[in-house]
Parts: sequence; C-alpha cells; structure tokens
Amino acid sequence: MAVSRVAVFGGTFDPFHLGHLAVAEQAREGILAGETWIVPAGIPPHRGPVEAGAADRLDMCRAAIGERPGLRALDLEVRRTGPAFTADTMRDLSTAHPGVGLWVVLGADAARQIGEWHDAKRLLAGYHFVLVNRSGETPIRHEEAIRLGFHPERTRVLSIDSPDVSATEIRRRVRAGESLNGLVSPAVADLIAERGLYR
Repeated sequence: MAVSRVAVFGGTFDPFHLGHLAVAEQAREGILAGETWIVPAGIPPHRGPVEAGAADRLDMCRAAIGERPGLRALDLEVRRTGPAFTADTMRDLSTAHPGVGLWVVLGADAARQIGEWHDAKRLLAGYHFVLVNRSGETPIRHEEAIRLGFHPERTRVLSIDSPDVSATEIRRRVRAGESLNGLVSPAVADLIAERGLYR
C-alpha cells in the first residue's frame, strides 16, 4: 500500500526500547502519517562507539516492531560504510520515494544540536520536522525550534506519552543481571539474552 506521508525516525537504538516504540507510533499518529520508517544508524556520527553491532541493533528494531501496523525498520544506514548522516539518508529516501512527504522525527535534545549536524542547512530547508518531547528531556517549544532554524510552517512539536527509559540504564541492567520488564519489548529482551549483548 502506497503512503503519502512518512515519519522518518533515526537513531542509534542501542538498544531499541519502549520509549523509542512510543515515539515511533505517536509521531506517526501525530502527523497523520501512513507509516514510521525506523532507521538505525550504522556508524552514528554524533556519539561515541556503540555497544551492539549494526546488524544486532537493526534486528532489535525489527523484533520490537513485530507485526505492528505502520512501522518498518530500514537497513539504509546499516549498509553504509561511513558515518550515517541524516541529510544523506533523507536525500536517498527522497530519491527512492518521490511524491512521499518525509517528516524527520527528532527528540528535543537532538533538535537543540541541529546546527552542529552535517549539512544542517540543506536538511532544514528541504524537509518537514516533528519534534517530540518525552519523559526525561527538557521540553522544546515551537518558538525555540524556530530560533534554532526550523521552519515555522514545516515543524510540529508533539508531546509523547512514553515511559522514562534510557538505553544506558538498560545496558547497566543487563550487565547487572537485572530484569528488563517495562523497558524493552519481550522480543528484544529475548534477543539480548540469546546473543549475549551488553554483557
């Protein structure tokens, strides 16, 4: 089924947790998109080394999504040999899917760093954005977003109802042998255990 509007949600997803899932689903609903495309970074340019490999992180995204309608995990950045820049990913998606309205999903913290991103001017000029406020982050407001360079008519700010989950806490719990209940989906917890991730 063809979709006319898509939310594009990129990130390290080390691992993909229930907070990410809430963002993916509620961002899609908030902008009335047909789908959210989840794009795990192969080599994230804005943070230190990841703990799980790209293939494992992609598999965790796919495990979390399961059969949920309207969500897809793409291997676009995982297949890259160099850093995964959002501007390049959006260019590639635009070329591959002409006529689809692409909205970049960003958390408040990421939105505040947009000026430091590779080719930020091209990214800001070419796409719509949905900026999400979720638990654990200082909320961003529309006025602040405009000051940061987001176009007022192509930017929407959403408050997401999500659990206050951090990937750092999940990795700590795995190392400590503690439960991941309420933090990741059961399928992701199983995959982490089966592959011995984050030990």
